[in-house]
Amino acid sequence: MASFDTVNYSLRPSKTIERQLVFESVARLRACENIDLSRQAYIGLGSVWFTDFNLAHRMLRIEDMVSIEKDDIGFKRARFNAPFSTVRVFHDDISTLLPSLYRDDIIRDRPWLVWLDYDSEFDESSRSDISSLIEKSPENSILIATFNAHERNYGGNASDRPDRLKDLFGSSVPDDLSKKSCKGEKMQTTLAKLALDFMTAKSIDVGRPGNFIEAFNMPYRDGSPMVTVGGFLAAEETTEYANVVIQNQDWPCMPNKPIVAPLLTAREASALQSKLPCNTGLTRSIVQSLGFDLEEGQLEAFEKYYRHYPSFAQILA
Repeated sequence: MASFDTVNYSLRPSKTIERQLVFESVARLRACENIDLSRQAYIGLGSVWFTDFNLAHRMLRIEDMVSIEKDDIGFKRARFNAPFSTVRVFHDDISTLLPSLYRDDIIRDRPWLVWLDYDSEFDESSRSDISSLIEKSPENSILIATFNAHERNYGGNASDRPDRLKDLFGSSVPDDLSKKSCKGEKMQTTLAKLALDFMTAKSIDVGRPGNFIEAFNMPYRDGSPMVTVGGFLAAEETTEYANVVIQNQDWPCMPNKPIVAPLLTAREASALQSKLPCNTGLTRSIVQSLGFDLEEGQLEAFEKYYRHYPSFAQILA
């Protein structure tokens, strides 16, 4: 069953927060006067929802966009649901479409913002896609990939996982990678680091003129543990300026812990938002005074990301 038949990607709070942080960060790079991203094109997996395409157009004013959909029914639905006239939907696998995109007259000489938002695990196919993009994307492109980080996708037993990761990431995996690093929440951290190390090494191997600057390391969870990683494929003359933006201490796409947004009713979220920002921080006593209760971890996550917390409502005709 296709993922669009099981998940509405616009209705996951942690995913919504992650997505908004990504586009806010890209906007920071676009605001740097020494990095020209004004003609940026967007390439992604819009599915039938196109949530990220809407943000790319509304927040970044990107017009030329490409969505890739290999499922037969999904392609027909995606073509019907494309939100703007400048979205081109291609019925193909990523790997077979990429060579034609590198030659595409509309986007080939412009910086790309590519988000391969997989719902599956990192595998040989996604490795091939990412390797190709690192080698052949135009200068000053941004490459982001999201994949499932559930430990069992990489081996049923913890003792099997280091070998599987070596198969996928090659020399980026240390020889002494422990079984402990391949279990639970640590698996998200391990996968993110290995994926970024792999991207950096690939960039060096193919001799890109600029650097691959790590910019996105975002574990999150809406049920399944997920990881979003990526970076900026800088031109030589923009490397220094991109580093200044990305290495700023308030860069939002390298959180120190996974994004796990609490599941709140609209009334609960509204009540908490009415108390923020708060110099002393949200406490359980504050929440209890409002008439309900939450755990400390839930409060911490909401307070950190309340500006990005989604508001959902059902409209009854």
